[in-house]
Amino acid sequence: MTTNTDHPDSAPGLRWASNMICLWCLCANPACRRAQCCKRDARECVARYAPLVPEDARFGAALMHEGRRYGLSYDEVRNDAQDEVAAVENWIARANAAAREPG
Repeated sequence: MTTNTDHPDSAPGLRWASNMICLWCLCANPACRRAQCCKRDARECVARYAPLVPEDARFGAALMHEGRRYGLSYDEVRNDAQDEVAAVENWIARANAAAREPG
C-alpha cells in the first residue's frame, strides 16, 4: 500500500485495507486472529505485515479502496480491474485457508 501511514486521516482506510487483505492472518496478536480483523493500530499492522502480502494483491486492494472512495460497487471495480481483484480474491482464499489449518 502506498498510503501515508502517519497521516491521521489515513486510519480508516488503513483499517479497511488491513482487514481486506486479511493481515490478521499474519498478525502475532491473538485478539486479531480470534476476531479475524485488526484490533490494534492499523498503521502498525500495515507497516509490519502488508509487505508479506503479494504485491498484486496489495495493488488490487488499493484499486478496490480507490473505487470505494469514488462510490463504485465491487462489481464495477472487478469489471475494470479483473486481474487485480482476482489477485485479492486469491490472497483472501489462501489466507483464510491457512487460518483454518490447525496449529
